[in-house]
Amino acid sequence: MNRRGMTLMEVLLALALFAMLALFVAGTVRSVLGIWQQGERRGRGDLVFAAAMERIRGDLAALHTGPRGWLILDDWEARAPSGDDPAWRLPRIRFLARGAALPADDPLSRRGVEIAWLMVPETTTSRLCRLVRLAQVEGSASGFAQDDATLLRRALSTEAMVVLDGVAWGEFEFLDNDGAWKSTLGIAANQPYSFPSDLRVNLERVAGNFRNRPPSLDQGLPGGATAMILRGTPPLQLPEYALVGAEWMGIRGNYPRLTVVERGSRNTSSGTHPRGATVWLPEPYSGSCPVAAGGRRLP
Repeated sequence: MNRRGMTLMEVLLALALFAMLALFVAGTVRSVLGIWQQGERRGRGDLVFAAAMERIRGDLAALHTGPRGWLILDDWEARAPSGDDPAWRLPRIRFLARGAALPADDPLSRRGVEIAWLMVPETTTSRLCRLVRLAQVEGSASGFAQDDATLLRRALSTEAMVVLDGVAWGEFEFLDNDGAWKSTLGIAANQPYSFPSDLRVNLERVAGNFRNRPPSLDQGLPGGATAMILRGTPPLQLPEYALVGAEWMGIRGNYPRLTVVERGSRNTSSGTHPRGATVWLPEPYSGSCPVAAGGRRLP
């Protein structure tokens, strides 16, 4: 009986088909794994932000709404203006809370507790920030409402509790009595004014691999340019804004070729950025916190 084997051409064709199939399977696995990793990263980010919001909610639930209670929402100058760059300002909240509701900060529960939440730069050169918390018993020599210099020195030291890091942008807004969201607000003690009823927190944060290995510019970006090409791992979802150096940009399009729809966003100035410059693509988070007693000042 004659038995015909495979010819060399048939063997080569079979090997080529197997190679193509292997490449297809490997590509599919890499794609699915990448989506799973990004989803897991987003899930971890949601949990970290949720934990931070829970801590803020606990502090606001302890707000001192009696006659001695006070609350300040404002910002502070993290970096002075330089050349064409405007001042870099970061948000902060300060208020008096009931010591009995915060035993970790006032074990004797005899006084109020001054609370401060603020964003501070991670380093002197980075635009990434930390969200930190400070607390001290009422009556300390340097009050949070009066002594800005001491408050900021402590917030920038290891004394402050770091609640979130890698924050590229943040905003605090209170729902005032007139029904408007405000980013600046001041309610002094011993005044017949109610407190706001809700706090809204909006943050954009980079973490995980996007913090350790962020995308970068594949080509230099001159001032006023309206397009950029990136290299690196694409995000799960393209954000509305990208941070390059000290400049925020409004972006659209499909990664890695993006259209820059706005230069110098968020009170930053447009500049020139070299090839290889880091591009931060932060993920947005948002949450709200009710204020104790609905903001009503109690007698």
